[in-house]
Amino acid sequence: MRKIVFLIALSILGFAQAHAQKFGFKGGYNYSSLNGEVAQNNTLKGLNGFYVGALMEVLMGDVLALQPEIIYSRQGAAWEYEYDVLFLGKGVIKSDLRLDYLNIPVMAKVNLGPLFLQGGVQFGFLVNNPEISVSALGNRISKELDKEAYAAFDFGIGAGLGIALSEHFFVEARYTHSLTNAFDPNNNSLKNLQISNKNNFKNAVLALGVGAKF
Repeated sequence: MRKIVFLIALSILGFAQAHAQKFGFKGGYNYSSLNGEVAQNNTLKGLNGFYVGALMEVLMGDVLALQPEIIYSRQGAAWEYEYDVLFLGKGVIKSDLRLDYLNIPVMAKVNLGPLFLQGGVQFGFLVNNPEISVSALGNRISKELDKEAYAAFDFGIGAGLGIALSEHFFVEARYTHSLTNAFDPNNNSLKNLQISNKNNFKNAVLALGVGAKF
């Protein structure tokens, strides 16, 4: 799969040399979660995160453009587990799982005056060890998890829209949903998290941010 991404990158660079292009930076807020079947008494929640990166806009006329990007993205999910234990009674254990990705979106862009629309694919690579924080009975514990329990590669599709505030600055919103499993369902360490019996989850991320291009 990395060879395919490399070939796509070479094709984009070759294509960009024959067209006008702009470079820029972007960053903002992520609201992410995991889409999948959770275990009994578990409820998935969203997680606050961020993203930051660079972009290249390859112009193909006044309306159409190709926009490849390279983005560092903090995402993941939160969930709550409701328990009812003898002597302790009822309670809730709150957890959040943080996954850091280096994402490479390749977006087709349609410029409609100050409004623009985007749609395309995204290639993601897991970086760093995933982190989990657990809160229960007034205590909070954080630790790193085994990176081998999570898929190193993530593939998804995305769509978004934005508004050009000027020639150089813009605001945007984009939703990305993975088509691949973020977990390794055969890894036994995932069972200890008690998120799911199947451990089959897709990343889902809503990103809101600002950017500049020159």
